[in-house]
Amino acid sequence: MKKRWIAAAITTAITVGAGYYFSTKDGNTLSLPLITAEIGTIEKQAIAVGQIVPAHSVQIKSQIEGIVGEIFHHVGEEVKTGTPLIKIRPNPTPQRLTQAITELMSSQAQLESSKQKLANLERLVKNQVIPKNYGDYIQAKADVRQNNANLQQKQQNLDLIRSGESSVGESKLTSTIVAPITGTVLSLNVEVGEPIISTESSQSATQMMSLANMNDMIFKGSVSEHDAAQLHVGMPVTMTLAPYPEIEITGILSKVAVQSEKLNSAQEATTAQRSFDNGFQVEVNKIRFPEGLTIRSGFSATAQITLKKADKITTIPERALQFTGNNPEVLIPDQSEQGFHTAPVKLGLSDGINVEVLSGLEQGEEIVDFSMMGAAPNA
Repeated sequence: MKKRWIAAAITTAITVGAGYYFSTKDGNTLSLPLITAEIGTIEKQAIAVGQIVPAHSVQIKSQIEGIVGEIFHHVGEEVKTGTPLIKIRPNPTPQRLTQAITELMSSQAQLESSKQKLANLERLVKNQVIPKNYGDYIQAKADVRQNNANLQQKQQNLDLIRSGESSVGESKLTSTIVAPITGTVLSLNVEVGEPIISTESSQSATQMMSLANMNDMIFKGSVSEHDAAQLHVGMPVTMTLAPYPEIEITGILSKVAVQSEKLNSAQEATTAQRSFDNGFQVEVNKIRFPEGLTIRSGFSATAQITLKKADKITTIPERALQFTGNNPEVLIPDQSEQGFHTAPVKLGLSDGINVEVLSGLEQGEEIVDFSMMGAAPNA
C-alpha cells in the first residue's frame, strides 16, 4: 500500500512538472513583444533653428558728434520715410570751436587780399595798361572766386559746429536725423542729454536707434553641413514659433549659405579647433502668418525642410532591427524553441524613428521587437 502511494505521488509530480514546462514554453512564445509592419509615410527632414527677423532693418547713426537734444519717436511707433527721429545738439570742444573761428577769419583775410589785387589789375585794364587777357588778371579773378567759396565753406562749418544747422545752395544741412525707410522703431539706445560718437570718428559710431519693416519678416537660422548639402533654394518649409507651438507656418527656402558661418571665426582659427559639423546659414521668406497672429522680431523658431518623402510604403520602427555586420535583419516569430528566427530585409528611407522596408517583409506581417529582447541569439 505504501509503495502504491509513493508511486502515485511521483507520477503526479512528473505530470504537473511537464505541464508547467510546456505551458511556460508556450507562454513565452505568446508573450514576445510583437510589432506589425504597417503602410505609412516617411519624410527625411533638415531641421534649422533660428529666429524670425525683419527682412530689411537699418541702424540709425549720426554724421556729427554732439549730444542728443530731442527724441521724436520711441520703440513700437511706426514712421514714414523722412520723418524726424532724433535731433543732435552740437557740443564742440573749445579747441575745435577756436579752430573753426580761426579758419573763418583766415578765409576772410585771403578773400579781402585777392579782391584788392583784382581791383588793382582792373584799374590797369581800364587804363589800357594791360590787356583783358593778361594772365595775372585772369588768375586774380579766379582767386577771388576760389577764396569766396572757401569763406562760405568755413562759415557753413562754423554754423554746423555751433548750431547744427546750415545751408549749401538750395540744400539745407541739419543735425536732425530723419527716417531713411518706412517702418517700426525696434530699439532706442540713447536718452536725451547723452553724448554720441559720429560716423566720421575713428571710433565705432553710436547706434542710436534701429528701424525695420515689420510687414516683411523672414526666418534666419542654420543647419548642419550634412543637411546643407541636400538643400536648394525654392524648397517648401514648415515652421513653428516658440510662442505658438501648435501653429504650423509655411514659407519658401530663399537662401543657403555657400560658406559655413563658423569658418572664419576668430575663436576657431585653426583647423583642429573647428567644429566638424559647422552650421550653414539659411533664410526663409514668403512666410504665411495666420491673420491676427502677433509677430515680434526675435521670436525663436524651428524650420523643417523636407529633403525626401515616401508615401504608402511598408514601415517598421528602427528599434525593431538587428544587424549582422552591416546587414539589417528582423526577428520573425515561429514555433521553434526560442520562438523566432531572423530574416534579412532591405531598407529604404528613414526619419530616425521609422524606416522603409523595400523587401523581406510585407504589410501586416508581425515581427519581434528586438529592442525589448536584449541580446537575443541568432537562429
